[in-house]
Parts: sequence; C-alpha cells; structure tokens
Amino acid sequence: MAILTTEAFVLNRRDLRETSILATFYSKDFGKLKGILKGIRAERSRYGSPAELFSLNKIVFYEKTRSEFQNITQCDLIDGFFGIRKSLTALAHATYLVELVDAMTEPDEKNAEVYESLHRSFKLLAAGEDANKIARIFEVRLLSSLGFAPSEDPRMRTVSKGTAQTLNHLQVAKPEALLKFKISKSIEEEVGMLVDKLLETHLEKPIRSKKFLREIQRLKK
Repeated sequence: MAILTTEAFVLNRRDLRETSILATFYSKDFGKLKGILKGIRAERSRYGSPAELFSLNKIVFYEKTRSEFQNITQCDLIDGFFGIRKSLTALAHATYLVELVDAMTEPDEKNAEVYESLHRSFKLLAAGEDANKIARIFEVRLLSSLGFAPSEDPRMRTVSKGTAQTLNHLQVAKPEALLKFKISKSIEEEVGMLVDKLLETHLEKPIRSKKFLREIQRLKK
C-alpha cells in the first residue's frame, strides 16, 4: 500500500466507535476521499488536529484500492478558519459550502478549481466578508469547474442580457475582484433563481443546510 500525503478540507465527520471518527475530506491532490482516524478522540491522541469541520489539514494515509475508506495515520492542522464560528451567518454559509461540495463531487476526482475556490471562500468567510456574495460566487464557479456552467444551459435563453453577462463575469473574472463587483437586486435575484435550478438538476437530493440558510437570509431582511 502506498503512503500518500496531501492537504485537505474536512467536509463532514461523524463519531465511529468510542474514540475514532469517519471523515470526508476534499483534498488538493486527490479530490474527495473518506478516511478513518482511529483514536483521534482519545485523551492523548497522536493526531495534531481534531479534524474539525471546515479546517484545512495535512493528512497522511495508506491508499486502499479495495475500500472507499482510507486509513488516516496523521492529521495536522494548517488553518482552522476560526473566524467562521464567530458569526452564525458565516457558519451557516460554510456549512452549506461543504455540504454542496460533498454532494456535487465524486471520490478520487481531482479538481484544483474546486479546492482553491473552497480555500478562498473559507478565508473570506473567516475574515467577515459578505457571506451571501461569497456563496453565490462559489456556486457559479463550482458549476463551471464541474462542467455545468450556466452559459452552457438552455435556460440561459430565458434570462435577461444583464443576468447572462453577470453569470459569465462571475466565471471568468479574477476572484479577488469579484467581491467588489456590484449587481442590481433584480439581476441578483435572477442569478440566484437560475443557479438554484441548475443545482437542483444535478443534485440527487436537496442540500439540508440550504433551508436553514434561507431562513437566516429571510430574518436579515
């Protein structure tokens, strides 16, 4: 069995037996992968990170070709993005992003754009930037990087010219410039409706955190 090392975000995690966890990661070099971290919840864990949700870690694992679960032997924290937990809005959006990535990607399919978009989004959320805009940009870029770009969809013919131009801009513009990009409320709503429909088309089941996210957005109006 090969010993592999990569950097990876924790998409979800659940307890396994008394001291271990089962976690899903999105890694820089291998895409999505699942792994078992044995003894991580023990009092004196050998791991340097508790593998918390959203965190970026350096992980080492033995590659198992006949199992979907890798044996994670080392997990060291690189960035916990702790600022995300200081805001309910940021926390809700980050939860939505990891659930969306988990639902939209397949195991062992490397995608550098997805990894970088997730990294950039977590840094911005932790810094207190506009969470709704960050999530919308992430959705458009995720669809594009996975080959489901809105501009390739026939439903684009039914939206306004301004909305079509906005969607194209969100896909091709430099990421650091997008937070300063302003759009009208009507175009923002139309972009949101189209992206939501596209995501629903490619998802097997609804994203659970989306309902909570919408409730937060409703309360903020």
